[in-house]
Amino acid sequence: MSTENETILQFAPWESFVSPTFWHKLAELKLDYDRLSDSKRSITGHYTNRNASGCLLEVDYTAYNRTAQPPKFSHAAIGTIYNKNTIEEFKALDKLQLLVDEGKALLADMCSGAALRDPSLLTRFFVLSFADLKCHSYFYWFAFPCPLTPTLKLQGAVQKLRDLANSSSYISALKSLPTESQNFFILYANVESNVFEARNLSSLDEKDIELCYFGFADPSEYEHPAWIMRNYAAFLIQQCPSLVGKPIKFLGLRHNQQMSIDDSLVWQVIQTEACDLSQSGDIKFVGWELNKNGKMGPRMVSMRDSMDPAKLAENSVNLNLKLMKWRLVPDLNLEIITETKCLLFGAGTLGCAVARNLLSWGFKHITLLDSGKVGFSNPVRQNLYMHADAVAGNRMKATTAAQRLKEINPSAETAGYVLEIPMPGHTVGESLLAQTKEHLKVIEQLVQDHDVIFLLTDSRESRWLPTLLGAAKEKIVINAALGFDSYLVMRHGTTRTEAGDVGQEIEGLKCINGDQLGCYFCNDVTAPGNSLKDRTLDQQCTVTRPGVSNIAASYAVELLVALLQHPRKELAPAYYAQSGRGKSEEAAGKVPEGLLGILPHSIRGMLCNYENILPATQKFAQCIACSAAVLDQYKKEGHAFLLKTFETAKYLEDLTGISEFKRLNSEIIDFDDEEFDMSDDDEN
Repeated sequence: MSTENETILQFAPWESFVSPTFWHKLAELKLDYDRLSDSKRSITGHYTNRNASGCLLEVDYTAYNRTAQPPKFSHAAIGTIYNKNTIEEFKALDKLQLLVDEGKALLADMCSGAALRDPSLLTRFFVLSFADLKCHSYFYWFAFPCPLTPTLKLQGAVQKLRDLANSSSYISALKSLPTESQNFFILYANVESNVFEARNLSSLDEKDIELCYFGFADPSEYEHPAWIMRNYAAFLIQQCPSLVGKPIKFLGLRHNQQMSIDDSLVWQVIQTEACDLSQSGDIKFVGWELNKNGKMGPRMVSMRDSMDPAKLAENSVNLNLKLMKWRLVPDLNLEIITETKCLLFGAGTLGCAVARNLLSWGFKHITLLDSGKVGFSNPVRQNLYMHADAVAGNRMKATTAAQRLKEINPSAETAGYVLEIPMPGHTVGESLLAQTKEHLKVIEQLVQDHDVIFLLTDSRESRWLPTLLGAAKEKIVINAALGFDSYLVMRHGTTRTEAGDVGQEIEGLKCINGDQLGCYFCNDVTAPGNSLKDRTLDQQCTVTRPGVSNIAASYAVELLVALLQHPRKELAPAYYAQSGRGKSEEAAGKVPEGLLGILPHSIRGMLCNYENILPATQKFAQCIACSAAVLDQYKKEGHAFLLKTFETAKYLEDLTGISEFKRLNSEIIDFDDEEFDMSDDDEN
């Protein structure tokens, strides 16, 4: 056979084109699903032979779908991504061996006939990557494995389809071929019998190969065929060994913008040496993509600028939380945190600190309620305000704090309400009656619309109404109160009832179920009065060591998170030791733990000796805030009941029977000394 007009056929190499959405999806999968796993993951790509530019293989966020869904006028490519955990692992990986392993998988598909059933397996590719999620940088290297087989020699000139004899018959046959079958196909052309048919590759028959054009969707814009023809030729010769030494006609199907295929190209090639691909141990592979400098090496892309700032902030905020799930707390339920709506009564020192901690834990729904303005003394202690807010003179704490939270995390849904909290013992005059009723409606609706209530105000009586509403509407209530160098953080007992296991009995420990725990007012035998009346400035303000508020706020939020992670939520029991100090310490080590540790009823801490104690108390049947008598009267009379309590706190004492307790407590019982004479004479 003459070789005068034969030249070595060259191929247009693949060029990867990665959509930013591919990296966004990879970051999501890494954080939420893969975590520390670096196992390979199947992906898909796509390429088009319509008005092709270069020889592009594209991947986007759809690459991770379970089934390939290429865009219109495109064809699927089958791939794998190896995403490593560290840049060191990315660099140290044996890339030659990885190419060999992927190449052997390609040969297995060729030799087993899998590629005959699904020709897209011939367009195999893989990606080696490392995702630096902290800096939003992605290192990657594409490879398109191909066995190093004997060279194909081009016989004669490359021809366009329209220049072939009987081209109209060829074109007519090709137009009948379904789009999904155009990636690899056979054009059967029997001129003598005037039979022209476009067939699926699975119909390959070695008897007819001399009458066949082996077609493929060619994404190359050059005279050279795309890289996929290299695998295609190797596969055909493996399937039909008689092709060795014989001319083989390939048809690169190319569409222009108008979907005409007249400019499709035909190459007649020959391979003169045999190569048994089933002996994969003797085969070498090529296919690593060159980088932008034309050298063998990976590429790097930074997504910092291309990502939406709000989405970037959201991913970054949640990064620490998702890393917890990787290794430390894999069962941590972040969804319930994101969905929980928190209402903060008070936007002062405690309110600001609690709100910031809620953001840190990933809470998205935060509402603040306060009636105060930002003063000059506030910014140094209340971390959501600035000096400029005080200078303005008219910045309200609730709305300003809500705005600051939104600036810190744009994805958070925050709101501020400027409202006075009506309080027992604070008489409502006729002029304020309509406003008070309106404020009550708003407060009641806010409590109804939220899941968790934080009591963070600076007076005892201002906590009464939120405590009552939280109990009446079955909400989780977290309370934090400050002294000079002490603090109290507690969860109120719930009024919600639910069938389920009660707390287990443990020797040396007393167990109180969540629906039997007391509230902030359960330890009092007096109703709250006007704590601001007849008080000096230091008595009206909360004078406390600066660190106390931050400690209490942190405990308050951590207590809530631990509660949300418990299977029984607010119904979770609390335990406390019943015996002496030595035995109580031993018993304390037996307290059952939830996902994030023990769940106390209350935390009382003192900075003077840096000590915490964890007491638990039961509900008080005559409590002026959560007892059945109070809740029933509120549900019966509504605002009329509340207005009575605002008029005088004694109404609550009479309603609950506390007045009788106070009367008994104030009685003095006089004893006659003569009746209790304990002289020595009597003893004798």
